[in-house]
Amino acid sequence: MRRNNRVRRRLDQAMVFAGAAVAAGAGTGVKFVDGGAQALMICLLAVGTGLGAYSANSLRARAGGPPPQVLISHPHGDEPWAHWLAWRLRRIGYLTSTRAWPAAGQPVPPPPEIAPDHELVIVSRALADPDHTHDQHRPTWSRGRSVLALVTSHRTPVPTRWAGHEVLDLAGRTADDAAATVDARLHQAGAVPLPDYTAAHVAGEAEPRYPGLGPLVTNLEPRGVHHFTARRTELALLRSVLGKANVAGEGRICAIHGLSGIGKTTLALEYARQYEDLFDVIWMVQAGHAPTARASLIDLARKLQRVRDDRSGAPAPQEETDPEQTLRRLLLNELPRTKSLLIYDGAEDDSAIRELLPDARNGGQVLITSVNPVWQRIAPNRIALEAFTTEEAVDFLRDATGIDDDAGLTRIVERLGRLPLPLEHAAASLRHSPDIDSYLDLLEADSSGAEAWILSFNQVEAKDELAGLLLRLCAFLAPRGIPSYFFEAEADRADLLPASLADGVTDPVRHRRIKETAKSYSLLTGEGQLAMHTRVQAVIRDVMTDSERTVHAADAARLVDGWFPEDPERENTWPRCVELLPHARTVLDHCRELGVADENTAELLQSVGEYFRVQGDRDEAERLLTEALHQREERWGRTHGLVADTLVCISRLKVECAELPEARGFAERALEIRTRLLGDGDLHTLESRLQLGRVLRELGDFPGASEAAEQTLRRLRRRAEVDPVKVAETLCDLGLVRWRQGRLPESVAHHREALHLLENAPGGGDPARRNRSAFVHQALGLAQLDLHDLESAERHLRIALEILRDAGYAEGHPVVLSSSVHLGETLRQRAEKYRGRGGRLGVRERSSPGDRESERLLAEAKRIFDHVLSAPHMNGDHPDRACALVRYSHLLHDQGNSEAAMTEVRNAHRIYTDKYGSQHPYVAEACYRRALIHLGQAQRERATEDLETARAIYLRVHPADHPLILQLEEELRELAVSVVVEEGF
Repeated sequence: MRRNNRVRRRLDQAMVFAGAAVAAGAGTGVKFVDGGAQALMICLLAVGTGLGAYSANSLRARAGGPPPQVLISHPHGDEPWAHWLAWRLRRIGYLTSTRAWPAAGQPVPPPPEIAPDHELVIVSRALADPDHTHDQHRPTWSRGRSVLALVTSHRTPVPTRWAGHEVLDLAGRTADDAAATVDARLHQAGAVPLPDYTAAHVAGEAEPRYPGLGPLVTNLEPRGVHHFTARRTELALLRSVLGKANVAGEGRICAIHGLSGIGKTTLALEYARQYEDLFDVIWMVQAGHAPTARASLIDLARKLQRVRDDRSGAPAPQEETDPEQTLRRLLLNELPRTKSLLIYDGAEDDSAIRELLPDARNGGQVLITSVNPVWQRIAPNRIALEAFTTEEAVDFLRDATGIDDDAGLTRIVERLGRLPLPLEHAAASLRHSPDIDSYLDLLEADSSGAEAWILSFNQVEAKDELAGLLLRLCAFLAPRGIPSYFFEAEADRADLLPASLADGVTDPVRHRRIKETAKSYSLLTGEGQLAMHTRVQAVIRDVMTDSERTVHAADAARLVDGWFPEDPERENTWPRCVELLPHARTVLDHCRELGVADENTAELLQSVGEYFRVQGDRDEAERLLTEALHQREERWGRTHGLVADTLVCISRLKVECAELPEARGFAERALEIRTRLLGDGDLHTLESRLQLGRVLRELGDFPGASEAAEQTLRRLRRRAEVDPVKVAETLCDLGLVRWRQGRLPESVAHHREALHLLENAPGGGDPARRNRSAFVHQALGLAQLDLHDLESAERHLRIALEILRDAGYAEGHPVVLSSSVHLGETLRQRAEKYRGRGGRLGVRERSSPGDRESERLLAEAKRIFDHVLSAPHMNGDHPDRACALVRYSHLLHDQGNSEAAMTEVRNAHRIYTDKYGSQHPYVAEACYRRALIHLGQAQRERATEDLETARAIYLRVHPADHPLILQLEEELRELAVSVVVEEGF
């Protein structure tokens, strides 16, 4: 049909020219003849004019026909490129369609019913697939006018022809350049696009993301792997098992296992490089240490959220600060709907990373590299890497060195073996000196099992001693992601390096030569992030003496400690913490093995432990902080000021774990040390005293907590330079003690004074200052709630939540959850007031507007409690969960669900009793709430028992005129009266 159209178009063009010629001739001849000849000339003039007009009209009609048809055919996996090309070509005037190639073993589909004018064939994946044949889609092209093959990923060398057709290279081009290049080549093939015709086809459509931009989020270096020549079959197998259509519902997870140095990580990185245009996220996780892997995934979640907020145009992107909530959202929600590739490098076994794997049944893919072959439980696909064959090893060396001497290269392979890593280092040496005989002679001089690496290392040290020192330091760091700023003078931390290396990096020329020498033998790779294989690291450490290993391990610890953030509680330090965690863990492991324990290791242990405490990994935090304390006590003695620093950190951790007796012991020790060394008025001493007061408050020792807060406040105000922020924090602590003591007006006054200081002192607009005010608003709301000023309580609690959310706190952060719980309780009490249940006589004066407002408040309170109790922080038996359950039970009781309310309050009572003992005030609160439910069920004896238990507990810690005790006694009197009245009847 299209061929007939082209013939008719050409015939019409000929008829236009013929008609014009006849008309022109007749018009000229009519002037020179007369009679019958003139009449004939007039007839010819009319015929020529009509023929030309008819043919011209025919051409104009055909010009309004459809634009050129372009078919884009592609292998499975190249859909992003096909869809983007189709959209771009439609926008500039082409009709487009896409067609995926059949999978291996499937029949070739019939050609299109209407042959396309042009066909674009995306062949990048076909070039990388050794099993691909051109005949798989040849019937498609046979009826098209032109065929153009497109290469969309970097290839060396770039082919010029494929299956007899021209190849157009789009790799590395911008989106506009790539589209213009394809359009120009189609013009050369005779295509005439019609933009007006296709404009309606793309109106309102968003342009697909250009695949050539690579992933949106990645932590890999932009450059690919060099000399990747001998794992083509395994690479194609990886693509086959991970890229196939997931019809079985299995996870796209593949484990690559084999000996160390066999190329597992290299294969994974090459897969990521070759197929980077298919993914929005490519992320490598150092999986050998579960807490480090967890921190890396949390960092990915935050970066992915920031990118998405930026793309959506959100004015103020917010970051979640609750790590459990962030991690769960990433693994269960974000990655399953994202085209992602996660590489878990160096995993030891499935138990270590099982809980850190995303749902990979949709668009995501997961690669695991490990020396452990047992991955059947979580990886449905597994690839075992074997050593090269001799032919593959020789090919590898030939491509890496350019030496065309198969016999000589075979001798090297026979000497070193067929593992890729030693061959890579042999190739690096041969690139410097391509004399095979000399290289073999040097190998014979060393009888160890790691000759190639030792030879390369010796050559580096002989060439530049400082380059060798740099390699020695890197041997004690994590193998990947070594920050290049460790060794740069521009970072202004050269003092952290050994003196000789520090002098070298301060000279730009010398610094460049050191790094180039270290990299020239492939012992160190990378640019912004350096890398050194674990086996290379082991070989370098093995050639050192014991004393050298001790010195270099201590130097590496000083380097990492100097760069690790000192205050991991500040959110802006978390990316740096995540970056340095693998190096901190690795260098600390080496220091333990070598017996290195100095102030640098102790300080690094404390900083990393504090980071894990902030992130909620309390087990890891306790292990590290306890080790830091042991090291400092061993080095400095039990009464040193640095020991007190660690004691305060452990006390904070113990409070968060609800291990209050231990928290008290650590806080008291820290206070005693600092008081003796620094005096009562030092800020560090005051910090310890305030920490002890917080512990005493949680223990129910309100007089002790009050004394600690009052002493701290007096000494702060006596200082020559009064710090308003410190004073405000202490006022807030004192206000909380007064609240717990039932002295509510005093509590409100302290909190208002604290707010005034934070808002009016210099720097009041600082975000950190504003975040502190959120805690004061929350405490003020609690005091006003107990004063039954419900509107003011609600206002302050909502302000606290607004500040926390504006600061980037997640909905699942413990601080946000705490404010939400108290807001829910406030709304419940407001609903009770609207229902007219505030009196004691049971009279309900109901109005329709009041009922509607009550229902609205109860519904909002229910949503808040449901959200709070579903947060990861509320899993398990943490006291924060018990606090929420106590208040939630009252809401359930108000809604008439007494059985569920009793279940929840019993759970809260059990948690409080297990954590604090049976005589803690929190247990009394649970008993009181349980008594109210018993009253609603007409179980007076049980209600009386719970009320008396609560009163006895409160009398142990409060005076008899405390509001809670007075309220309990009133409940008991009313209960006794009701029993007498009932017995009288």
